[in-house]
Amino acid sequence: MTRNSAQHGLTLVELLVGLATGLVVLLVVSQVMQSFEGQKRTSTGGNDSQTNGAVALYLLEQEIRMAGYGLFGPEGAYCRNGINIYKDGGVVKNAEPFAPARIIDGGAGPDAIVVTRSQAAGDALPLSIVKAMPNPSSIVTVGSDGGLKEGDLFIVGAREGNKVCTLMQLSRSPQDTGNGVNLNHNSGAGSPYNPSNISQTFSDTEAYEIGDIAFVMGDGGMGRRFSVPPDGCDHLVESDPVVQDLDEVTCANSMRMVAQVVDLQAEYGVVDGGVLTWVPATGSWAALDADEILQIRAIRVGVVTRHPQFEKTAVPAAPAPAWMGTATSSLIAANPNYRHRVFETVIPLRNVIWAP
Repeated sequence: MTRNSAQHGLTLVELLVGLATGLVVLLVVSQVMQSFEGQKRTSTGGNDSQTNGAVALYLLEQEIRMAGYGLFGPEGAYCRNGINIYKDGGVVKNAEPFAPARIIDGGAGPDAIVVTRSQAAGDALPLSIVKAMPNPSSIVTVGSDGGLKEGDLFIVGAREGNKVCTLMQLSRSPQDTGNGVNLNHNSGAGSPYNPSNISQTFSDTEAYEIGDIAFVMGDGGMGRRFSVPPDGCDHLVESDPVVQDLDEVTCANSMRMVAQVVDLQAEYGVVDGGVLTWVPATGSWAALDADEILQIRAIRVGVVTRHPQFEKTAVPAAPAPAWMGTATSSLIAANPNYRHRVFETVIPLRNVIWAP
């Protein structure tokens, strides 16, 4: 019996050739995967920006369409002569115009939009005052509670809109006396919207009489402001226009709504003499008066989104409508290595469209 002691295997040269071949294949596969991953990020980034822009417009449209809900009746705006608003020891408005939808021009930056409407859980029909108020600090007595509860906001004014309205807050649940429902609006803890003495706080207040009205605003505050803070957080945010000034709003102290939003622009759609024209919130339209408020029939909104993925080479700039101005085009041009999407829409104010 013989024994073959020869050893069979790979030589060093063969091993080196195999390793070299494997490295070449690995390099090719890595390059393909890297290219595919880059294309996927670009495609996903575009889809994300498209989705975020659509969501931002949807949310703005839903809220802006509702602007003025509960603030208008058959006779027109209940607060044509202005409104008094107090909050946390300070006067916010003293017989100043009360706009359902207001644009704050951002100059070289994003604009902001403030929307005011009733946020009552039920309907927002006005409640008739059934007992005269000797002065604005008196208890408001109405025919029914209108679904009000402790802490809710309500506004007292005239049905014809010929009196300055006053914002009040229920300091206790409505009290049914048998001859009406009392709406107490005492100042103190839990009622930050009630001054200690309305007559002394506001310079232009009137007593409210039988036949005047109170209408429910609910517990959601006195408006919602939508803006894009300048601190680089790239979000559409919501804040309370009564609590803080616009220049104080950051991503940290506001409610983030939609990511990747870097610009917001808006214009008023104004009807004067039966003709619709578009005007920016500048000049005479920066501070609205009562007549201008009633001319506003729509808001035109533009939104720009940006995906955070930095591209190695500049990408084609997204075209923006001319009405959005140089602020938008400059923003896009200053960031050529990011992919932008531009969206615009026209939103009618359905609650004021028949206002006289």
